[in-house]
Amino acid sequence: MKVVGIVAEYNPFHNGHAYQIAQLREKHHADYVIVAMSGNFQQRGVPALCDKFSRAHMALLNGADLVLEIPTLWATASAEYFAGGGVGALEATGVVTHLGFGAESNSLEILQQITTVLKTEPEVYRKVLSNSIRSGYPFPVARKNALITTLPNISNSELENILNSPNNILAIEYLKALPNHIEPILIPRKGAGYHDTEINTEFPSASAIRETLLGETPEESIDLISQAMPAKSFAILKDLFEKGALIESNDISDVLGYCLLCLTHRGYDTFADCNKDLSNKIRNHLHEYATFDDFVMTLKSKDLTHTRICRCLLHILLNIKQTDYNIGKAIGFAPYLRVLGFKKDASGLLAEINEKATAPIITKVAEAEKVLDYETYKFFERDVLASNLFYQRTANKSKTKPVNEFTHQMVIL
Repeated sequence: MKVVGIVAEYNPFHNGHAYQIAQLREKHHADYVIVAMSGNFQQRGVPALCDKFSRAHMALLNGADLVLEIPTLWATASAEYFAGGGVGALEATGVVTHLGFGAESNSLEILQQITTVLKTEPEVYRKVLSNSIRSGYPFPVARKNALITTLPNISNSELENILNSPNNILAIEYLKALPNHIEPILIPRKGAGYHDTEINTEFPSASAIRETLLGETPEESIDLISQAMPAKSFAILKDLFEKGALIESNDISDVLGYCLLCLTHRGYDTFADCNKDLSNKIRNHLHEYATFDDFVMTLKSKDLTHTRICRCLLHILLNIKQTDYNIGKAIGFAPYLRVLGFKKDASGLLAEINEKATAPIITKVAEAEKVLDYETYKFFERDVLASNLFYQRTANKSKTKPVNEFTHQMVIL
């Protein structure tokens, strides 16, 4: 049985995602497709456009058989931890034989060469990396400088292109996290790039869809977006749009502002992705705080990337400390398998997972405390907190009552 895993965010699920699953089904003959997907907050440090169950529903309608949630700690972390959490969840099922992923590069060999350097860290790599960091370069730039020096057989321009593309970076992190018994399958990215904002293509980016939908004239853009998504996925998104239940980064502005004010006397350097310098910068500019987006731009500088700041602020909001990563790694990247949805006709897959999984399977939140030990349950409670916060934001925006993570039903098709 060939079971292909995918690590994804589906924010939202678009034509490119459907193409990837179709390629894995048709060209690579996958019997089943399992998706490890981020929950209600994303790897770049912002809330998802729509809730995790709606996004899981989109995936199941378009070829996925089972959708698992990546724990919040890893889903909102740097690419390395995000990949570790996603790959860890897929590995913990005990049935995944291949990992399918998209990338701008069409050379798995070159991506694997880069991965080998990052895993082994030869002396020349470590020396250039250290010198670049001391010179004030952000870590991604310092790493790029070190790789260019260490891999002279790959042209500088090709390495630059690879390392400047977010999906390539994630692909490399997937390869780093991948155990030997799971084989990689590279699906070259089709259509627009990650940061492209052009919507008038068959395969626009998720960024373009979000930017168009959350722009100044969303009512005029909704039909345009319909061309960028599978019809059934678009129907779910349109329904949420009409209910006013789509979320953008500034929708967490008020609650984040409150958190920052409450913590200003002690500083923020204990939170993940924060340090003393960034903590002091937040405190010094807190009087300027108005919205999430504006504050990120206020804090941004040469040595602080936009995503790093977003993640830092989100970690403050979700109370994710640097020490939590140590706890998370100690109990494992996938200490449980949280099921968001599945297809009934994948019963054979589910039966095999029940037999071979190396982590407890959670289908009902109310039963999690019974199947998890104390430390793991405390870890799981972070997912519940993050989701309930998200549901409060959607309820506030759509003028409805918030749903409860304990009573929310998973998606079954």
